[in-house]
Amino acid sequence: MSLTTIHRRIYSKIQQRLFRGKAILIFGPRQVGKSTLCEFILKETSLSFFILNGDDGDVRSELSETSATRLRSIIGNHKLVFIDEAQRIPNIGLTLKIFVDQLKDVQVIATGSSAFDLANLSNEPLTGRKYEFFLFPPSFGEMVEHHGLLEEKRLIEQRLIFGSYPEIITHPSDAEELLKLLSGSYLYKDLLMLEQIKKARVARKGTQGTRSTIGK
Repeated sequence: MSLTTIHRRIYSKIQQRLFRGKAILIFGPRQVGKSTLCEFILKETSLSFFILNGDDGDVRSELSETSATRLRSIIGNHKLVFIDEAQRIPNIGLTLKIFVDQLKDVQVIATGSSAFDLANLSNEPLTGRKYEFFLFPPSFGEMVEHHGLLEEKRLIEQRLIFGSYPEIITHPSDAEELLKLLSGSYLYKDLLMLEQIKKARVARKGTQGTRSTIGK
């Protein structure tokens, strides 16, 4: 079974928001198909596109402290820019703001985990400048559209036990092992990242309280 042929319902919604003067952000747990969805969008477009990956050190370096001139030199004349794993890029919110405000002929699409929103994009930089979408693993309805109601009903027990992460759907015989790998390698890391963000906020509040006391 190929996950690239499964119609994700938010695809058409994203298509309708392209080139409306805002960044498009796609959030969701790791390994649910965010990159695959974006690759499908790029495959279907007739426009020239440019792909950047936040896992690459040179990409993080170029995009963490940048300017409109620098961004233009990086992407050239491409009209559609896809930034994958954007949560790994420091100050990505400010970078996306530059895309929206100063590179108005370019549509930028960025993907990241749910912690990406909390860490970088919930503050001022992208206020009023973004469309947000949250991608979950393929739903029952999406799978029914893909291979029919009867087949999906036969797999309900499998789905209830192991879920519908794309890799589990495509490799059902390895479902238990893959679920353990997903939970150990990705899901717990996202939870730990979220906990660190919360602690950082508590620390900042504590520091502010101390300064207020000293000022008095």
